[in-house]
Amino acid sequence: MLDIHPARVADQGKIVQLWHRGWHEAHAALVPPEGLSFRTEGHFAIWLKEAKDAFYVARDGTELIGFVSVKAAEVVKLYVGTSARGTGTAHALLSFAEQLLFADGVSEAELLCTAGNSRAERFYQREGWHLTDTFDDALWMPKGVSRQFIVATHRFQKTLIPAT
Repeated sequence: MLDIHPARVADQGKIVQLWHRGWHEAHAALVPPEGLSFRTEGHFAIWLKEAKDAFYVARDGTELIGFVSVKAAEVVKLYVGTSARGTGTAHALLSFAEQLLFADGVSEAELLCTAGNSRAERFYQREGWHLTDTFDDALWMPKGVSRQFIVATHRFQKTLIPAT
């Protein structure tokens, strides 16, 4: 049975592992190769520590199998482990995030997706999100790194409604 709840400090290591693996699977071929040196597990741990978004994890029993994060009107991150793909976990996490945002008074939500991440693009569209813009955006870099890596980024938006 899937359980979604706020992430705890004890979840950080598993979040970093899942995020690191999922990010590389989905994004490594879509970003400038020089930027990959800033995508180690250690960098993801820094990124998580600096994050201002609220993280929620999905567990199947005791195993952490995915997470989602939200901030303001945005679904910021959504990652599901390989073993949980195709099980409805991503749908459950995204629906959970949508309802959190709706409960906070958000009627029009957005999420950003690296252009070319076809699996994610198809998923968001199946979930009722609409591609509204594509723009160049800078990848996250740790503090003190002045070099920027620019990638094409899609903005998806969705009008939120209460869960039925």
